[in-house]
Amino acid sequence: MNLFSKLSSVGAVLVLSTAFASATTYQFGSYATGAPSQGNQNSALVFDTVNSQPNAGVVYTPNTVTVSPGSVWGPALPHSTWVSFGQTGPTTPPGSQPGGHFAENGSYFFTSTFVLDAQATSFSFSVLADDTTGVFLDGQTGNALIGPSSGNNVICNTDTPNCLDVKTVTEADVPLALLLLTPGAHTLTFEVKQIRSIDLGVDFSATVTTGSPIPEPSSLLLLGTGLIASAGTLIRRNRTAKQ
Repeated sequence: MNLFSKLSSVGAVLVLSTAFASATTYQFGSYATGAPSQGNQNSALVFDTVNSQPNAGVVYTPNTVTVSPGSVWGPALPHSTWVSFGQTGPTTPPGSQPGGHFAENGSYFFTSTFVLDAQATSFSFSVLADDTTGVFLDGQTGNALIGPSSGNNVICNTDTPNCLDVKTVTEADVPLALLLLTPGAHTLTFEVKQIRSIDLGVDFSATVTTGSPIPEPSSLLLLGTGLIASAGTLIRRNRTAKQ
């Protein structure tokens, strides 16, 4: 193969690679059992009836429900809704909450699963909770993505995560989590902390990108077309020299 053909071939490959080289971005978010997924690629949040705090008079099931934030909690994050094991939010009076009273102080666990096609290269994870929550990847202990706050409760908690101020982390904040986001199935566990009774709920939204880092498509396209143009120029010069 002569130089002209080589340049043209390499240029064509680079141009075509802009059409095929791409990463996969997954969208995740909280939604209740049986509710629309809102385009999320994770399962609905389910309630862990075994490890959660018992409440007198409450019959627990794994099913979750959508909870209105009212004017007390912050609005739901993109592609998500506030979720709890029952109507435990700020728009529900105490007598209408599960068991006829506010959820008792303790830990309430919720889980969601998802599957990745390849190793993650980046992620962004945001969460709101009342009173606060710890978020764990593939287990209830260890592999903490976000730790719960131990601050005093004012409306929902003075430190993040809370029900008003969004807590967001990325791979720069938790590099270990990026390494753990391997191809295959994963479980997110939310340990929602009830600190001073009253309301309870959790809301999250996230994205995870998988695939090997690739050059910017515009750079590949520019380099590829440049090589093809160079090949064309050499061909014209060669023909002129022969005349």
